[in-house]
Amino acid sequence: MNRLRALGAELVNFSPIRDRELPEIDGLYFGGGYPEVFARELSANGAMLAAIRSFATRGGVIYAECGGLMYLADAIRTLDGALWPMAAIVPGVAVMSDRLRALGYVEVETRADSILGPARTRFRGHQFRYSTLEGVGVDSADGIDRVYSVAPRWGGAPFAEGYRIGNVLASYVHAHWASNPTVAEALVGSCARSRSARQPAA
Repeated sequence: MNRLRALGAELVNFSPIRDRELPEIDGLYFGGGYPEVFARELSANGAMLAAIRSFATRGGVIYAECGGLMYLADAIRTLDGALWPMAAIVPGVAVMSDRLRALGYVEVETRADSILGPARTRFRGHQFRYSTLEGVGVDSADGIDRVYSVAPRWGGAPFAEGYRIGNVLASYVHAHWASNPTVAEALVGSCARSRSARQPAA
């Protein structure tokens, strides 16, 4: 967050549980966390979910990591089997497990231009998650772009991830901004351009 502030971004806090509408913003950043713990409360705040969907539809920039991806999904299925509707921007259901689904560092290379910069942008990150996004395919046949090629440091072949819908980019990867400072710069720049594009003509 300090890196974003150093680039001139003003960070505005809000609560997706308590607040009913978005503050005046140029972009949304949903970081990691444990949305499954507050699934009932997040799902019950329909006004906020609708506001976030509207922001995305109007071309607003949204960047989401891990718990943020889960919040943007169609729903979260908790360990008790309950299904909690979420923002329904990224297709699929985040299904919780009682064991780790991924843990470790990853190398990311973007396969297309995105709000984080041009294609072939590289950065490092990590995954730590107990959920899996189910109901979304393994490639772009479902119409959702995967702009990340993710190479896990724990072994295994690279896989496509980083779900892009318009100016929305959501992933299970927690990006390490310092691994490539241009990525944070690109995100701030994307928010600024989005503001200009959404302003009505004089």
